[in-house]
Amino acid sequence: MLIVGEKLNSTIPSVKEAIKTRNAAFLQDLARRQAAGGASFLDLNTAQGNNELDDMEWAVKILQEAVDVPLCIDSTEPAVIEAGLKAHRGKAMLNSISMETDRLSGMLPLISEYGCAVVALTMNDSGIPKTAEERIKIAGQLVDELKRANVDLEQVYIDPLVLPLAVNSENGVIFFRCLDEIKKSYKVKTISGLSNVSHDLPKRKLINRNFLTICMVNGMDAAIMDPTDRKLTSTVTATNLLLNKDRFARNYLKAFRAEALED
Repeated sequence: MLIVGEKLNSTIPSVKEAIKTRNAAFLQDLARRQAAGGASFLDLNTAQGNNELDDMEWAVKILQEAVDVPLCIDSTEPAVIEAGLKAHRGKAMLNSISMETDRLSGMLPLISEYGCAVVALTMNDSGIPKTAEERIKIAGQLVDELKRANVDLEQVYIDPLVLPLAVNSENGVIFFRCLDEIKKSYKVKTISGLSNVSHDLPKRKLINRNFLTICMVNGMDAAIMDPTDRKLTSTVTATNLLLNKDRFARNYLKAFRAEALED
């Protein structure tokens, strides 16, 4: 399970303030703690700062002074994505492309030019479909577009976009079906953020942890999550063990010895 750290997001008030005030030390510490928690990428969103493009360039530079973990450049604006990719050393991840007309045309050339990994959202100009069938269809359209652009499908992570259980109690099982069908039909990786599933419900972390386990059982390859939450990262470690992805429990025992497991 590839972990994408979610904490460097300007929708979080403390991160927004740090970006606005150019508090590099705060953001660098947050990056280091996520890297220590096992993140393979760090998602970076600067949309709520002073100037999204300038803030992205600054943040990429100061974060790469602090950690070797690559960044996941997160924006709906192609110009901001390009600024982040230009400032980034080495291979990054692009978050995100979709079948929305403007985003598709703006992001595809950047993926090809920079050879980055990519998060692809199952939405189009009509928004996020409510049914599994429609999201699976959009996933196929995205795969076709990325193939035509000669994008390496090994670097593509499809996000079927889980919707809140508080809105519809079927949203979890709809998402699980999407994971299963997309992997079977298109042979690509899948990814999800965790927090949306529990929106407006109490004890959200409990829901998120169990959601993550079921997603992993259904073959999900990556999660945008909080790697500083030890109960959540312990869930990843234990689930990998249960799914026979941790031969002889090596990683589980290593985490135990490092006192990184929390039940």
